Amino acid sequence: MKILGGVFVFLMLLVSVVSCEVSNSNDSPRFEEVVLDTGVTQNIWMKTYGDINGNGLTDIVVGGRHGGGLVAYLAPNWERYVINENLAVSTDGAVADINNNGINDIVVVLHRELAWFSGPDWEHHTVDKDFPLHDVEVADLNNSGLKDLVARNQGAFGDGDVLYIYEQEELGVWNRQEIKIVDGEGLKVRDVNGNGRPDIVINSYWFENTGDINNWIQHQFTDTWTWPHAFIDLADLNNNGRKDIVMAPAELHDQYYRISWFEAPEDPTSIWKEHVLVDSIEAVIHFIGAADINLNGRKDIMYAHMRQGAFPQEVAVLYQDRRNRWDTKEVLSNHGSHSMILYDFNQNGRIDAVGANHQCDTLKMWINKAR
Repeated sequence: MKILGGVFVFLMLLVSVVSCEVSNSNDSPRFEEVVLDTGVTQNIWMKTYGDINGNGLTDIVVGGRHGGGLVAYLAPNWERYVINENLAVSTDGAVADINNNGINDIVVVLHRELAWFSGPDWEHHTVDKDFPLHDVEVADLNNSGLKDLVARNQGAFGDGDVLYIYEQEELGVWNRQEIKIVDGEGLKVRDVNGNGRPDIVINSYWFENTGDINNWIQHQFTDTWTWPHAFIDLADLNNNGRKDIVMAPAELHDQYYRISWFEAPEDPTSIWKEHVLVDSIEAVIHFIGAADINLNGRKDIMYAHMRQGAFPQEVAVLYQDRRNRWDTKEVLSNHGSHSMILYDFNQNGRIDAVGANHQCDTLKMWINKAR
């Protein structure tokens, strides 16, 4: 393990009572673990990425729930840059140009507020407030040229039975629409049916974008998965040109379910075939993501246990071989993570990972050394 950071990074060893170790006996041959920062931003719940200073490099943006506020780590040396230190940042965010001025902004779920911060001066703009949210996605839902938002709370600790769609009618003016959904957790906005319009995926259902932001068609994609709380990703796992869905059970500790991927059929409005990847796992998987980690032309799946689970809290990769088998697992860490992000952060053609465990203060990067 190495420690990286710029002149603003302060390092300290933590006395761990909640699996927040800085050091880690990581024996993964494919990844090098480094610490980007520790002990400054407190309870790093939110992680996202994007170019926030216009230099063409992808930065890391995180938020502290109990201290440190909204912070960026600027590529390529990951210098710490404070955007707003007086915020209680919740679990999700995104980097996108909200006001169409050619400069990226930051959308953030705060404590009982959905907000965005306009770059480069980071003025605080409220989209909605006075109720909690857990997830947010950014997309131009109606091809208006303006970014819209989709948000959801979580059912395990509140009410996860409503989709909130925020149409940006004109710059900075938001119209909220509510869609009643099955209770639970999980949200992703992707083009499911390949028609060029972003659709909405939740646990067990997807909502077809008709082109009218006020008219969504609900489709059930599984009748075998019953766990209400999920972390979701979409990717073409079998290289047939269609986006498949992968889900892992999020919430609660001492409960067990499975990790599965769902094969997109030719008709995506029908039921998708479920393929079980892990048949029993503690339901504290607060990250799952698909990417070609080992550069063999097949998508692999990374997942992470968060702090609430029993030890070891694995950050692991399930590798897919060229015969669509998932027989190889590699553990990057036994100290967990939460709401991770996957991207080629050092621009060498390999997907890296960034994360911090739930209620922990140490931000880590796992640098992919695949050849």
